Amino acid sequence: MEKDRVLHLLENADWKEIILKLTHYALQRARVYAWKSGKSDQLLGGKTPEDIAFEAIEKVLSGIRDWDPDRYPNLLTHLKWVVKSDMEHLASSMEHQATGRMPEPEEGEKGYEAIADPSSPTPEDELITREKEDLEERLKDELYAAVRGDQDLETLLLCFEEGIDKPETIAAQTGWNVSEVYNLKRKLLRKASKLRVDPQ
Repeated sequence: MEKDRVLHLLENADWKEIILKLTHYALQRARVYAWKSGKSDQLLGGKTPEDIAFEAIEKVLSGIRDWDPDRYPNLLTHLKWVVKSDMEHLASSMEHQATGRMPEPEEGEKGYEAIADPSSPTPEDELITREKEDLEERLKDELYAAVRGDQDLETLLLCFEEGIDKPETIAAQTGWNVSEVYNLKRKLLRKASKLRVDPQ
């Protein structure tokens, strides 16, 4: 009976909106990693972020990645968790070795301006910004690693990434009650306080 209910919910989901938002999320997640191709739309094995999104949908529809609508009533949030998990696995595979960013254009190449715009950031400013972004990404990766296996905390992090941070809104998105959200936030804060990510 429960499987029939889940199937009914999946069949009646707004797949047009889900596919649009899920592929957009996959494209955003792909930019977190430095792929061997140097491009966020060309992943390993010829895959694209869109492929990862549709594979996530196929896994949920086939039951490979079970969806519990009582615990996680928002199907899109569950699918985003699957996309994030699969992309993280792909990026950490043995085949994936790229670690750097794409190089900036050299002097004389297209895109190089001989006369600097006074309002443009200096090379030092750009370096500071880049180091800050790198530190934030490493901190985010460390935090996801710290909660790996705890689907509640992983879902909470996904909500934060989507800009959903009010307990009432999180509760509405996930099906938790507000007190559960506060408890999970405290649990996440305890884990975050133990992280130590040194600048490289």
